[in-house]
Amino acid sequence: MKRFVAIIFLLFISVSKAFAGTFVVDDALTEIENVTIITMDGNQISRDMTVSARDGKIYALYNTAEFKSFCESDEKAICLKAATVIDGTGKYLIPGLAEMHGHIPNATDIDQNLEDLLFLYVSQGVTTVRGMLGAPGQFELRDKINSGEVLGPTLYLGGPSFNGNSVSSPNQARRMVRGQVEEGWDFLKIHPGMTLAEYDAMADEAARLGIPWGGHVPEDVGLARALEAGQRTIDHLDGFDIFVNGVTKPLDQGRLDQAVELMLTAGAYVVPTNHLWETLLGLPEKDDLEAMDELKYLTPAARRQNRSRYSGQSTGRDLVEARHNAANRRQILKSLSGAGAGILLGSDAPQLYSVPGFSLVREMEAMAEAGLTPEAILRSGTATAGEFFSNKDKFGMIAPGHRADLILLDANPLENISNMRSIAGVMVRGIWLSRAEIEARLSGIEERNKGGSFF
Repeated sequence: MKRFVAIIFLLFISVSKAFAGTFVVDDALTEIENVTIITMDGNQISRDMTVSARDGKIYALYNTAEFKSFCESDEKAICLKAATVIDGTGKYLIPGLAEMHGHIPNATDIDQNLEDLLFLYVSQGVTTVRGMLGAPGQFELRDKINSGEVLGPTLYLGGPSFNGNSVSSPNQARRMVRGQVEEGWDFLKIHPGMTLAEYDAMADEAARLGIPWGGHVPEDVGLARALEAGQRTIDHLDGFDIFVNGVTKPLDQGRLDQAVELMLTAGAYVVPTNHLWETLLGLPEKDDLEAMDELKYLTPAARRQNRSRYSGQSTGRDLVEARHNAANRRQILKSLSGAGAGILLGSDAPQLYSVPGFSLVREMEAMAEAGLTPEAILRSGTATAGEFFSNKDKFGMIAPGHRADLILLDANPLENISNMRSIAGVMVRGIWLSRAEIEARLSGIEERNKGGSFF
């Protein structure tokens, strides 16, 4: 332990002829003190810790009491002290969450509605979004977020969709890949509709140019071929229900075992979005959806659109088949997680009755209903997401050098994943937002969206 303390203190102490107990205030430093940290680096949980952030990165971690004692007793020590100190006593600190299947709209006009949407993500601790459909203005928006001009999560952007309407031939698919690489998109987004020949041409060109692709699995391609070709993410568990013969009836366990083995061999990831999918299947009662408190943060037009798109709970044979499909999806997810396959957290917000940020917590609760442990669920939105984008940045764990994206909670999420609702504050790229500030901004969004009707 002494060696560990000594290493950490090297980050903070310079030797001089100063008197004992000299602290120098560093205006650029922000600290969260006396907190229990869940690093997501293995199963490490450390109590009574201080986490410091500087220049948008995590600067250091150290035991609060030991550091203070050392600095006050060493007559040659000059110790840095943060200008901004957050009291984390009795609270829990985890890395910020990644929404790995989210959407950012057309951003040519960064208006109040767009800024509100970005803040909804951040308000619930979503500090990274993998944008799943390219649109004009998104590169400029990403730059403004990174520079601090606009408050929002760090964005990784997929290009305009490859689908049955946008792709007309194998050669055209190759040209579209080259075009998106030249434009600078982070990955390619796949929707249904491409033929096998078109998909294979796209996959071959993407692999040649080193750009990943993910999203849906076109029916003509199928899960096995998509994984063999190198598709990086299978979003919505697309193609799994067909592969396991479980679209409308109990699945085939042998086929599920094969699907799990294919995933492990490919090293691919799934983004399940089970909470949204059950809504799309028509399982919730409309009244239950309408009662969701976070709907007050949507515009009246968005609320009306939700209501018009959702015809109501499925009935009769449709309801029976929908329940089979939902149960199969939970079983698929649990099997993949249990086998150690890559699971990424995502909710497809904003979508049908899914409000950015809030929908991700509902997805975490749906993952718990599928049998995943709180630790596995947290990992899917933190360390595993960081692993996925490790060639872009360092984030997803509480460790020096990682992006300073943090969530301060009043309760331990490892005990109950619903404790993710107990947010006491959020840090996004080193910018601290207290609960009071978050609530004030959310109140402003609610006020702006008053009026209109759900109907």
